[in-house]
Amino acid sequence: MPIIPDPPLSAYETHFHTGLVFVTLTGVRGERIFGRAETANLLRSVLREVRQSLAFSMHAWVILPEHSHLLLQPGAEGGADEIVRRVRHRYARDYAQLMGSPAEMVVWEPRYGLESVGDAETFAVRMDTIHYDPVRHGLVPRPEEWVQSSYAAWVERGLYKLGWGWSEPERLQKKR
Repeated sequence: MPIIPDPPLSAYETHFHTGLVFVTLTGVRGERIFGRAETANLLRSVLREVRQSLAFSMHAWVILPEHSHLLLQPGAEGGADEIVRRVRHRYARDYAQLMGSPAEMVVWEPRYGLESVGDAETFAVRMDTIHYDPVRHGLVPRPEEWVQSSYAAWVERGLYKLGWGWSEPERLQKKR
């Protein structure tokens, strides 16, 4: 039994919008391309840059050492595939520069995860997945200890109560 129960579905419904997409980006062969603070921050910077040109909304995110999850809503300028294409290209280019390589490096798995989030229940599961993932992977014992995540912002918004995710959330237990 979790210490703090999952927020009720109605709490997620107020934040759900149609057109949301759950994205998973993975380093090539599971390499830890976000394993250092500067490489994780580089992804955040690239996301801000691409968001300026394609005007998409970022609802939730987490950056782990070898992969990241994003919950975004594409804008009118480009769909999710175009957002991912630009993020992957710019990150690879800037990562190579950061690592001192004269040429763009292969940093991404060829495939990436892209899933439409069609209802509030799926939205809730994806939000919880994003914010519980650092705990699930054994990186921290509590979601609030992982700084490369939108969890703190959602605590501030009142969706999560401090203590949520200190044990596996019920909503995620049901999806196993």
